[in-house]
Amino acid sequence: MTENISTRELILKVIKWKKVFIISSIITALITGTIVLLMPKQYKSTAVLFAARSFSVSKLVIEANAGNQEDYMQIGDEDDCEKLMQLLNSDALKLKVANAFNLWDRWNIKDTLFSYHYLRLKWDDMVAIKRTEFNSIKVEVHDYTANGAAQLANGIADYCDTVKYEMSKDLTGKVLKIVKEEYDNTLVRMKILEDSLQALRRMGVLHYKEQVKAYSKSYAKALEKGDAAAAKRLEGKLDTLTKYGGAYQIMHDNLERYGAKYPDIKAKYDEALVNHNTTLPAKFVVEKAKPNEYKARPKRTIILLIALLANNLIALLFMLFKERFKNLIH
Repeated sequence: MTENISTRELILKVIKWKKVFIISSIITALITGTIVLLMPKQYKSTAVLFAARSFSVSKLVIEANAGNQEDYMQIGDEDDCEKLMQLLNSDALKLKVANAFNLWDRWNIKDTLFSYHYLRLKWDDMVAIKRTEFNSIKVEVHDYTANGAAQLANGIADYCDTVKYEMSKDLTGKVLKIVKEEYDNTLVRMKILEDSLQALRRMGVLHYKEQVKAYSKSYAKALEKGDAAAAKRLEGKLDTLTKYGGAYQIMHDNLERYGAKYPDIKAKYDEALVNHNTTLPAKFVVEKAKPNEYKARPKRTIILLIALLANNLIALLFMLFKERFKNLIH
């Protein structure tokens, strides 16, 4: 069984073993001090962002019905903040920032098959994306130079827009392709119908329904007057209308339908084009990161104190165990 040790007894034992504690503390201080002195200085910079509302550019900027438009200057809500957090923590953003600022060499990341794994580990140590109580986002970055930390923090904020744009590029590209094909087909069909109607007009079919009424009325009058020449001439015109009038009317009606459809499909095409080629920023920058020349890490004094405390605690437990083991033997 373990004997209970009073506080007074423990203090007496510590005094008794003070030489052990002093020697171990000196050794620990020397080793830990050497290590912390060799650790490179790190500086911290912080950028503060608010999420922007997530809507398509066409709906916000070129939508004809102004009453249905959202305010693109409005700060995003909680859902928008969560979306921005996902963008800022995405692997795509990590790789873009790493390549843009050459973090592979800058952070001494091993060039191996697992280099991306080491990048993520280093990123988790050097970068912190935090959501505040005000629904804003803090981008805190550590780096080995003050300017480098500020550049990285601002770069992360900037590249989240690039990631968002490229993420939506595939979808908007497919939508644009579908709408463009329909837009082009509408123009081609309208051109074919226009050319066909023009050919029929050259043959004398100008407006089927109106011409039938006019020619029929004139033909009846010619028969009443006994004007055979006029009647024969009108018979020829009516024969032409009979032969080509049906085709003319079908083409005319189809052209009207395509003409009514054209403004809608053109508006859809314009919207798809705008959405594909542009994007609104995913964030508002409240505070850009600035270089801070005050060292953020390592906290050498704190590390040394923790090491000494841990060393003395381990030494005390060792000495107590050693004394207990001797008593058991004797």
